[in-house]
Amino acid sequence: MFKTSLLLTFVLLLSNCASINSVSLTPIPPQRNNPVQAQVSKTIILGFNFDNDFVDSAVEDLKNKCPNGRVTGLLTKDENINYFLYIVWKKQITAKGFCVAGSRQEGKVQGKPRSTASEAELEPAPESGI
Repeated sequence: MFKTSLLLTFVLLLSNCASINSVSLTPIPPQRNNPVQAQVSKTIILGFNFDNDFVDSAVEDLKNKCPNGRVTGLLTKDENINYFLYIVWKKQITAKGFCVAGSRQEGKVQGKPRSTASEAELEPAPESGI
């Protein structure tokens, strides 16, 4: 009986579970010959997570892998991997995309920037000819 309970305790302590919180995908480009990927993770103990700054390094990693272009067709995954009866878990972010040649500014909308409601209220109304 002791061996069975010891084995059960050992199995429970070494068991883990993984879950995906969110997945997002941007439009996939016609040019898919240069895939890029970045993955970052953080170990969390007893649920004490004070910041998510580790995600910023994934963005920088993708930018460094595509220095003369822009990343499109981006697939991001937010995963939790739980260890040791949910005492320790790992937060893992994976981003995959395609590096498309061209300027990073190319995808931005050109034209006048949008104004906020307070800016619109400050502009005088056009005079009518009536």
